[in-house]
Order: sequence, then structure tokens, then C-alpha cells
Amino acid sequence: MTNKNNNPTEACTSSVQVSTAISKDDLLPLLKQSIPSISSYKVVDTVVQANAEGFRVLVSHDDDNTTELFIKLIDASIYTHKKWADLRRTLLYARTEIRFYDEFLTSLRSKLSCGWPIAPDCYYAQCDLSGLVAEDESPSAVDALPAYHTSSSSDDDDDDDEIILKSDSFIGRGGSLLLKSINPITHMQHSPLTMSQASQCLAAAAKLHAAGWQDESLLQRASQRLCDNGGSYHLRIRNPNEIRDMEQSWAKFVSNFEHVAPSNFFKREGVKDLGKRIKDIAEYVSMELSPKPTDKYATIVHGDYKAMNIFIPRGIDDNEEKKNSNNNNNDCIIIDFASAGVGLGMSDVAMHIAHAVRPEDLRNGGEERLIDEYLDALRNSIEGLEYPRDIALRHYRLASIDYFRFILGRFWRSASVETFEKRKNSPNSTLVNRDLDAALGFVERVVTFLNGVEKEREV
Repeated sequence: MTNKNNNPTEACTSSVQVSTAISKDDLLPLLKQSIPSISSYKVVDTVVQANAEGFRVLVSHDDDNTTELFIKLIDASIYTHKKWADLRRTLLYARTEIRFYDEFLTSLRSKLSCGWPIAPDCYYAQCDLSGLVAEDESPSAVDALPAYHTSSSSDDDDDDDEIILKSDSFIGRGGSLLLKSINPITHMQHSPLTMSQASQCLAAAAKLHAAGWQDESLLQRASQRLCDNGGSYHLRIRNPNEIRDMEQSWAKFVSNFEHVAPSNFFKREGVKDLGKRIKDIAEYVSMELSPKPTDKYATIVHGDYKAMNIFIPRGIDDNEEKKNSNNNNNDCIIIDFASAGVGLGMSDVAMHIAHAVRPEDLRNGGEERLIDEYLDALRNSIEGLEYPRDIALRHYRLASIDYFRFILGRFWRSASVETFEKRKNSPNSTLVNRDLDAALGFVERVVTFLNGVEKEREV
């Protein structure tokens, strides 16, 4: 069953007036106003995330046909226990993703002649954060305050003044998405990935990047409506304490892992002072990876390109060729565009490789092979697109350093052998924060990349 609109994503606009105060106990009003032929529904699965709730539903139509859909709800009132900075981040994630589906997906699809859908079809997207987040407020405006608030002083130097919001500020505030559900028979989510799976995920990233490549008008709009600096871990939106404490975080990581690492690993030149090196270069690296909409190589990036944000076609592995290559079921489908915005495509590539590819697969040329396959897919997506390999590799090295800065500042400051063991089978966790070989391999690669960037700055 297809929607009456031949292009459901084009019907996914904020002009559809449904209250954002949607009850998860009664989803039928949203379903019927989005697709009037729906008569009933059944919840097949529930997904509770840190910043949203999701429902996979089987809907019945007036003609007795059935369709599987996915509903994503963000109810601001659920997250009132969070500090304002965390709550604001949650709300902005929701706004960015809803705007991506509502305002950008159709345009990006039109740029690709291959017919690849990029993301699931969208039937409904709505967001209302009035009184909490201004319509034109940038995610990078880290000091922004809600419209309706008071402050209470705090003696804790590490925390901002507590933001106290009026209780009615949250009523009806939040957002909703109604998407086509992805068939688990044809696609799966998985991590870590085989090299073939990683290659296909990077090819999908390449097509997304190609669709927005150096399109100044599109990127200018993205900088205003999505994230002006795409990425869930961009330096501008991180807690400044992460940089401030970088050396201490590295010292803690070394202390907690030196007894299980190869002998003298952490005493190597360039490794022992890695925390300081990252701290000293973090701002430069971030600036190099933050293009303006008019800059060369700028594009729309996903911003959180981990394996679990990609539905991969089943049956794609290192020993089996893609079957029925003209079938869209053999394409990856990307989800969770909460950090989408303007950036360099290599930020997605570097995160994906560190997050989801086994260290043994990256050795002996495996890492550069994946990069080259990404570049081939990028150039094949749109005729005339240029991204010289030497520049792309430089961007990749910078992006790897940038992702390492995030991992060290956010996760490794409290990492231990025990926490790695606890997370070892968690596919949503980055591999470099749950596998010692992956972590140490990441350290080695980043040290090599740092050596080159530091020399570059000396010239």
C-alpha cells in the first residue's frame, strides 16, 4: 500500500496541522491525519532512546491492506529532569532531524539520478519548541537560555546556574515523525562491520555528500535550518571541561590500561604526551573541519555516522556479491539525522571507520582502501564532482584526530578494563570504547596523523 501522494516525503511538511502533544497511548490521530486511509494500528515494537521514543506499528487501511510504519516521538515533558544544557541538546536534536525530513530530503533526493532514497520515506514531520528554543536559534549557541525561565545560583564551579522552567513551558512541546518502516527481512543494523559492509555504508555516505556537494544555496539554508557545524561531537557544542581536562583524561586512561597494553606502549614517543598534544591542536583541527556554506568541498554531513544509524542490506559480506543490483533493497538506508548540517564528508567517514571497523581489517592498507572506495562512490554519484585524493586524505586525518578528541574527552576519562568488558557486545557503542585492540590501534593511527598535522603547522 502506498500513500495517495506519489512522493510521501513531499507530503512531509509542517503545513499538516496536528498538535505536537501526541499521546503515545493513542497514535491513531497522528496516523489518520497523515494517511487518512488508516483505520487502526497495532504496536509491533517499542524503542526507547535517550532522546526519543519510537514505535514500529502495523497499520490497517480502509481497503484491508496493511503497512508497517515507524513513529518517533519527542515529548519535552519527559526530559524535565535534565539540566537545561542537556535538555536543550535533546530538543535541538529533534528539531534538526524533523527539519531534515521536512525541508531537505526531497531536494537531496532530486540531485541523485540513481533513485536512492537516502532515508526512509516521511509522511509527517512536526516540531513545536516555542518558549524553549527560538525558531532561529543555532545549536552552536551553547549559552542560549529558554524564553520562560529563572535562575538559581550554584556554588559548583563546574555547573552553570540552574535553569528553572515554568511547568507549563513543556505542555505540547516536542516533535513527531512518521516514517516508512524498514523491513527487517531485507535490512539489518549491525556492528562491528565486515569490510564489504563498511564499504557499502561509506558508499551511502558518499551519495549523501554528493547530493549536497558545494551547493551554496542549499548549504546556506542548511546552516540556518540544520546545524551550522554538522556533527554530534563538534567542538563548539561540547562541554569546555573536556578540553580543559584532556591531559588528566589521558593520564587516567593510561593508568587504567597500561597493565593490559603491550609493554611500554604508553611510553612511546608521541604517545606519552598525547593528551597535551590533542589539547593543543583541538581548536585548529576543528576550524579546519568547519567549512562555511561557500567553501570548497563543503556539503551536508550526517553528523553521527555510526553503523547503528544505517540499515544495511542483508546478504552483503566479503564472500557474496550483491544480487539484483538494480533492486533498491540492496541499498543502505540512513536514519537519525539529528546532527545533520554543514561540514566535510570526511568527518562522517572517519567516525564510521573508528566506530565500526575491526582494527585487524584496517591494517595492511585496509583503511586507505575504504577511503578510496568512498572517493570512487563520491565521484560516481554526480558527474564532474572533484575531491583530490591528497586533500581528502588530509581531511580524513584531521577528522580522525577530531573524533579522537571527542572519545578521549568524553569517554576515556572514565574508561577502564571493566567498562570495556561491560560494553564489549554493545553495537551502539563505538568500537574504540569497548575493544582494547581497536582503542590502541586508534591511538597509533592518531599519533601518526598528529605527527603530520603538527609538521604542517610548522611550515
